[in-house]
Amino acid sequence: MTSWQIPPDGEQPERVIAGETGLQKNLGYENRIFADRCETHMLMDGRHTNRHNSLHGGIHAILLDSACGMAASRSSSPDASQLVVTLSLNTNYLAAPQHEHIYAVAKVSRAGRSVVYADGQVFDGAGNLLATGSSVLKKIRQAT
Repeated sequence: MTSWQIPPDGEQPERVIAGETGLQKNLGYENRIFADRCETHMLMDGRHTNRHNSLHGGIHAILLDSACGMAASRSSSPDASQLVVTLSLNTNYLAAPQHEHIYAVAKVSRAGRSVVYADGQVFDGAGNLLATGSSVLKKIRQAT
């Protein structure tokens, strides 16, 4: 997996999606869609912590799943409207966050006719790598 840097200041996403799903609303994260990647951003608060008062591992997985899913969707449709479902998600935990800003960055590594492969990384606002992951997603046929 390639290591991605924090995006340059001022780079604007093609689209920002916030509050689209119940999970987004409840956890307070947003997806930022770029031509070559998707980023999922949130500010960590008490809703996101475990009993050690650190970021719960499930949140890493949610952010990776969302970023990988949006990257897969964007790779199949310019407006990221292609629906996908996750077939598998592998998450590797590396470190605890040192900053409240938590975000995942995902890129598609391969896209076929019906299956998409994406890789992602989770960082904190200080640039610390917290987790890595890979995802296999299936495109969903939409009614015409």
